[in-house]
Amino acid sequence: MKKKVIAIAGVVILAVALCLALKPKSFEKEFGKVMDDMNTYILKGDMEITKGEDLKTYAVEVAYQKNEENDFFKVSLMDKELNQEQIILRNEEGVFVVTPSLNQVFKFEGEWPLNSPKPYLLQSMAQFVADDQAEVTKNDDGYLITTPVVYPNNKNFSTQEMQFDQDTKIQWVQIYNQDHVVELKIVFHTVEYNQDIAKDYFTAPTSLEKPTAANELNEADLPLYPSAVFDAQLTGKSEMNTGGTQKHILEFTGAKNFTVVENLRASSERTQTVIMPGKMVDALDVIGFYDGNHLSAVYNGVEFTVFSDDLGPEEMMSVINSMQVAVMK
Repeated sequence: MKKKVIAIAGVVILAVALCLALKPKSFEKEFGKVMDDMNTYILKGDMEITKGEDLKTYAVEVAYQKNEENDFFKVSLMDKELNQEQIILRNEEGVFVVTPSLNQVFKFEGEWPLNSPKPYLLQSMAQFVADDQAEVTKNDDGYLITTPVVYPNNKNFSTQEMQFDQDTKIQWVQIYNQDHVVELKIVFHTVEYNQDIAKDYFTAPTSLEKPTAANELNEADLPLYPSAVFDAQLTGKSEMNTGGTQKHILEFTGAKNFTVVENLRASSERTQTVIMPGKMVDALDVIGFYDGNHLSAVYNGVEFTVFSDDLGPEEMMSVINSMQVAVMK
C-alpha cells in the first residue's frame, strides 16, 4: 500500500512537472521577446478621438526601424475631415514635424517619441503590457490587455485596452476616461513585423505639395474660446493688427492666469525648414512648441499661442486642445 501511494505521488508530481513544462509563456514574456527581436514594423489603421461632443477621425500610419544609435520613427496622421496630413519623424538628423498645410518642416531637438507614451507605438504598448497592474485575458481572438495608464499630455486618459491576436499582432486599442467612456480608439488593418523599409522612407522632405483643405476656418470664425480654463475667467478681449495679421487676444484671470493669442496662419509660398527652439509637446493630433512661458500650435489654419507664468506646457496644450470643441460667440 505504501509503495502504491508513493507511486501515485510520483505520477502526480510527474504530471504537474509535465504541465509546467508544456505551459505556454505568459503573454508579457512572449510579446517582450517579439519586441526584442523587432527590427522594423509598420502599422496602419483608423483612429477616432472624442473631444466633448466632437469626434475626430484620422488615418494613422506608423513605421519603426531599429538603428545602432537612435531608432527611426515616422508617424503620419491624416485628418479625414480637413484632408490635412501631419507627419512626425525621427532620423539620424533629429526630429521633424512636417506640415504640408503650412508648407513648412519644423526641426527640433528632443527624445520624441519615447519621451512619453503614444497609443499607436508598439514600444508604449510593451511598457503597458509589462506593468504590474496589467490584466491579461485569453479570448477567442487572442489576448486582451487592460491596464491603468497615464498620458502626460492627455490627462483624461485613465484605462487602456489592447487586443492582440494569437501571433502577438495588435488588432485594436481603446482608451477610456475615468467615467469609462471611450476617448480614443485605433483599429489596425495592417500590421507588419520585420518587413523591409525603403532607405529614404525616414528622410525629411525638402519640398511639399500643399493639399486642398476642407472646412478650414476663416476670420469670421475667430476668436475661438477654450473650454479648459483651470477655473479662470475671461476678463479681457481685444484685437490688434500686426504686419497685416489680425490677432485676437483673450485674457483669463484666476488661480492661474494666462493669455491666448490666435490668428489665421497662411501657408508659405516655398517649402521652409524652420529650426525650432524649446521642446515639442505632442498631444497626438495637435503638436505644440513650448519655449519658456508660452506654447504655440497650429490647427485648422489657426495659430494659437498661450502665454502664462502659471501654466505648465501640458496645461497650455490642454487650453489649445480644447479650442476644437468650444466656439462661443
